[in-house]
Amino acid sequence: MKLKLTGLVLTLLIPLGLSSPALAGHHEKEEASDPLAAAAEFPLTMRRTTLIVRDIEASLKLYRDGLGMEVIYDEEINRPHSSEDREQRLRLIFLKASHDYVGVIGLIDYEYGYPDHPAHTKPVRREGFTPGNAVLLFNTDSLEAKWPSIENAPGVEIISKPKLTEYPGYGGVGKIRVMVSKFYDADGYILEVNQILTD
Repeated sequence: MKLKLTGLVLTLLIPLGLSSPALAGHHEKEEASDPLAAAAEFPLTMRRTTLIVRDIEASLKLYRDGLGMEVIYDEEINRPHSSEDREQRLRLIFLKASHDYVGVIGLIDYEYGYPDHPAHTKPVRREGFTPGNAVLLFNTDSLEAKWPSIENAPGVEIISKPKLTEYPGYGGVGKIRVMVSKFYDADGYILEVNQILTD
């Protein structure tokens, strides 16, 4: 019963960014077994990254169908335009990877339903790994299986196909072996989809 109650307390406290006083001071242990519980001890949560997109259906072909993310929110929002005498239609979608509160990707089309709007024809910038650009990094245990869907998603441009890369281990101990892939999505956002290898 105590175990169930502890789980319930964590379930209620994690979304609030709080931790149970009884569990405070056990960060190292929790970090290994329950990263969400460990994250609840910190006062700041990186909850979501929202991408402004040109074609939200094309984006879904990559993030939902290619990567396997799950849609947890999909709504059309209609409101008066802030600077023009017309209604503005937005479509906002949230997709989760491993959790529906952290590590979420948002897709938003601020001119949904207006395919000829200049926002949808704005040139895509693919500037590489330079300041002002971000890299969205995903880990998966099935990169080989996902790769064909990723590679064939609309607008995707491959930077490098999956290849073995080695990084120094934490604290300089050993090596971390990773299959690393890099590509642009349809809007020019850079993604890495990687698989950590174990011996």
